[in-house]
Amino acid sequence: MSVTGVFQRLPLRRACGAVWNTTGMSIEPEELPLHLSRIETSQGGWLIAVCSVAEARAGGMLLLKVILEQSIDEQHFRTRELGMQVLASKLYDPDLFADIVTQIRHWIETTEGDGFLELAEYG
Repeated sequence: MSVTGVFQRLPLRRACGAVWNTTGMSIEPEELPLHLSRIETSQGGWLIAVCSVAEARAGGMLLLKVILEQSIDEQHFRTRELGMQVLASKLYDPDLFADIVTQIRHWIETTEGDGFLELAEYG
């Protein structure tokens, strides 16, 4: 997935916090394949920025704070905040990663505002 056009100029890092380190694990948001991915929905394109990562419990579960940002025009953007719980292995497996993107797309298209997705049990 690539980041193109106006999304390259977004100051997302200012909206994102530091890494949560609850169990000695240290994964930087920028290291995740989901970070700065672009997703197309029936409502237009969205940029996905992973702002923080924490291990939820043993077994590779991660809690992510994600900011979704959509360009309305060159100076205006719509943002939504999404919390997610997901198995780390799903973020690195291409087939399972596609399912995560599909679930995020479905969430964007069927909800309003901010929210939380439990993706640990899917796939």
